Amino acid sequence: MIRQPSGPIEAKVPADHPFFNLIEEAYRVFAYPKPGSIGVCERCCMDRKIETSFFNPDIRDLPLAYIQDWYGAACDAKGLSKETWAYLLPRILEILAAGEDVSNTAMEVSLNRFDTGDPENWSEREWRVLDGFQKMFLREQIEQKRDRLDDGICMFRLAGWPLDTLLDQVASAPDATLALRLWNDWCRWSAPGKEGVWITAFWEYPDNEAIFDFYASRRLYDKMEALALDDGMDGELAAKASAVASVIEANAGWSLKLP
Repeated sequence: MIRQPSGPIEAKVPADHPFFNLIEEAYRVFAYPKPGSIGVCERCCMDRKIETSFFNPDIRDLPLAYIQDWYGAACDAKGLSKETWAYLLPRILEILAAGEDVSNTAMEVSLNRFDTGDPENWSEREWRVLDGFQKMFLREQIEQKRDRLDDGICMFRLAGWPLDTLLDQVASAPDATLALRLWNDWCRWSAPGKEGVWITAFWEYPDNEAIFDFYASRRLYDKMEALALDDGMDGELAAKASAVASVIEANAGWSLKLP
């Protein structure tokens, strides 16, 4: 008999949420049996009451507090077993879709306890869910419906998605949408003259250099400059694109100045 948790569940996606259908599919596709182990440090890192009752609730009703406590426990550097990760995955995806943090450390480490972004690890149906989640989540970040774009790119990269695939998704976004996103991340909260490229500290080498090179690229600069100089562009948008272009120019390894 499944015993329900006494505390609030939290971080549930309602029927009118953009991710609702995808999350419902995740619960159907990742209907793995309850694993025999929590997969993290036992009788040490987790709250004892949470640890002993962790698998009591149905996976859909696993409280946010349980998941966050579980993420606070040490995990083998080699990662979790697929048995444990796949069982928890639909609830983890739902929490992220609901805009909550599964880990109190940072969003960037949300999906890296298993090589989630490798399609070879999943069935065709499972990968369709994961691929759809990744694309929808990153699109919402580009559209400023979620926190900083770089944090999301890093989260998926640390989980095994190829960096070039993620950056292609960013580069294919409408230029105006990307300009507003980058202005918000790089300029909005900075004092005048202190604007700069935002790079999360969770990037690993050599991806940290690759992502910076993408942000400081001539290709991205040209897009922002074109918006800034477009006479038909809304004045506020043009000014923000110009500010982003200035940040890129200040950080670029290529020279824009004539000798």
